[in-house]
Amino acid sequence: MKLAYLRPLYERPGPFASVYLATERHTADAAKALALRWRHARIELGRLGVDDATLDALEEIVTDRDNAAPGRALFATGGQVVHHEVLPEPPAQVTVEMSELPYVMPLLAVRPEPIPHVCVKADRMGAEIISVGDKRQVTTVDGVDWPIRKVRAGGWSESHFQRNAEETWEANAREVAAAVAREAEAVDAAVIIVAGDVRARELITGDLGEPWAGRAVITERGARNAGADEEPLEKEVARILRDVQDRHLAEVMARFREGHGRGDAVAGLEAVTEALRNGQVDTLLVAGGQVSGELWFGPQAHELATGEKTLQELGVPDPHRGPAGSVLARAAAATDAEILFPQELDAPGGLGAVLRYTQP
Repeated sequence: MKLAYLRPLYERPGPFASVYLATERHTADAAKALALRWRHARIELGRLGVDDATLDALEEIVTDRDNAAPGRALFATGGQVVHHEVLPEPPAQVTVEMSELPYVMPLLAVRPEPIPHVCVKADRMGAEIISVGDKRQVTTVDGVDWPIRKVRAGGWSESHFQRNAEETWEANAREVAAAVAREAEAVDAAVIIVAGDVRARELITGDLGEPWAGRAVITERGARNAGADEEPLEKEVARILRDVQDRHLAEVMARFREGHGRGDAVAGLEAVTEALRNGQVDTLLVAGGQVSGELWFGPQAHELATGEKTLQELGVPDPHRGPAGSVLARAAAATDAEILFPQELDAPGGLGAVLRYTQP
């Protein structure tokens, strides 16, 4: 998971109020329970020093009846909610924090990893292309519709009609493949899922070209025709994306195990902190989404260390101290490092990093 989307959050000065709250309201009792949870959370935030304007901004989102959700993570400062997200599951308990940096690690640990992809629902006349990157976009390609079927005309003309139909299918497939390649390029798709008519699928994947042909997965679920049941394809897409995610994690873990012995990977809080300070980290690994301890940090995201003296020697006159997870997340976002959450990691504190380069 890349953290670039969080950079605007770090452009705001703290302190930040961070809130994790179950916000279900599917019944009258659930709505009452939410009101009670928020009341207690607001009291605790006020005790921590959050001002009334910021509390009111948080309350407006938490109690919004038109945007119900299982749970929410919210980050606010200066009377504004700077960032908030729906949680896939309600958190087991209410969490409130007041700190110089937003407390984002619990959100990152449960946030579904967005995988850029393209899904194609094709027939012999064209396709519907759904591309998913930072946003979801639907593109329709309508090719030539005659002659679209092979016919049994009889006599000398039969082979002529059949050949024309095949040529039409192939021309339409080339047009669809070109559109798919453009959409895949735009979102840097990790996978292209091709559904629909059997012959159309074969022709489109054959025309994709590299590197996209190597990222194509054909599925028998899903069709382009109006009224087709969307659920089987949606489930298949979700399964394929999970497989992509699992393979990526396995590849990174292999790189970590191989690189740790030769210096291409580091383990433990001190080594990871130094690598992030130097901009070396390609992928940050946090076992179970839990980081213990604290780190010192300065105004800039690359200013982090396990000791106050280190930062002072680097010219940071007044370092602050905060939860290690929050400091690491800010540095990862600023340096375009990826963050992944394996269940287990053979490293001190369950913390490691694969490096993009090593120091000479």
